Amino acid sequence: MRALRVLAPVLVVCAFACAPDLGDRDSRVTDLRVLAVRAEPPEAAPGDDVTYTALVVAPDGTRASPPIGWSYCIAPKTMTENEIVSAACLRNDAIRAAGDSGSPTHAALPSDACQLFGPDPPPGGFRPRDPDVTGGYYQPLRALLDGAHPSFALERLACHLASAPADVATEYGKRYHRNANPHLSPLAAAIAGAPVALDRIPAGARVTLASGWSDADAEDYVTFDLTTQSLVDRREAMRASWFATAGEFSVDRTGRAEDDRATATENTWAAPSSAGRVHVWIVLRDSRGGIDFAAYDLDVVP
Repeated sequence: MRALRVLAPVLVVCAFACAPDLGDRDSRVTDLRVLAVRAEPPEAAPGDDVTYTALVVAPDGTRASPPIGWSYCIAPKTMTENEIVSAACLRNDAIRAAGDSGSPTHAALPSDACQLFGPDPPPGGFRPRDPDVTGGYYQPLRALLDGAHPSFALERLACHLASAPADVATEYGKRYHRNANPHLSPLAAAIAGAPVALDRIPAGARVTLASGWSDADAEDYVTFDLTTQSLVDRREAMRASWFATAGEFSVDRTGRAEDDRATATENTWAAPSSAGRVHVWIVLRDSRGGIDFAAYDLDVVP
């Protein structure tokens, strides 16, 4: 069976552990890939219209208007599955068409999404889904691109609050606001603390690349604590994933935890030893599934 590539939101920003060397790192773009799917809005109710835009990349740069086939998965995970989405989502009998081929595309969320993937009683003997740590439920969306592995994105669902006392549910309805996508600030580069132009990166240099977001992009929100049966105030964590066609990043992902109010993140990139153009991408995710991404061309000079 082909491996699932899930473009899922990371729900907690934490320390990044080292991994054994198994070949090319995830941050090195060596083939045709879907790096991310941005949904607008990033949180919607069943039946709402959503616009999906894919970031498709290859060693020669970003692909404009890629021929992507979109579909919603309608197969909930079984109790024995550990993947973020069910392996059944790879089968054509477990999907529904979503929008037209291409990117961007527009599609209405399935009317039964909160039954299949949320807190509503589901059909077929499945139990209702559990929310993630932010209180969220997610509809899987499959992106099928010729020449690439199937990729899956997760659209956050606006379902009713389950298992809450009536007064708490009422208060939650007043205080909770649906997620909005964050916005990346322009990329900046520096060498030993001195700014450097993106089109004048010295070969072999160790470059600090930095980007960020506004304070409003890391949104405050409220979630329901099942243990205490009370509402808890939280703030979104932010995570940036870094990708390039050459050179090497110190780490593949950087970010800020929900208790860190800083609005910038940086990574160290070792430029290749030979001159040429390098394509770089940043994908920013908040912990409720909002996404933004940006592409840059870095010119490495002798």
